[in-house]
Amino acid sequence: MKQRLDLAPLKIFLNIPSGELNDPYGIARDLTKPKLIGHWGNGDYEIKFENKEDADKIINLIRQSYEYNK
Repeated sequence: MKQRLDLAPLKIFLNIPSGELNDPYGIARDLTKPKLIGHWGNGDYEIKFENKEDADKIINLIRQSYEYNK
């Protein structure tokens, strides 16, 4: 049984260019394809943190963005 977060999902934007993120689980949304989607912030990827079970997967994606930008 998946545990859901009690509040609305947390949206996380990753500041990494489209095509550079290794997302084997397909949880990140590319905001440049098929059509550019505008948003308040930077980064080409959006992640919705909705389930506690996805925490390790999401941290892996955040780590990739951090390593790309450091």
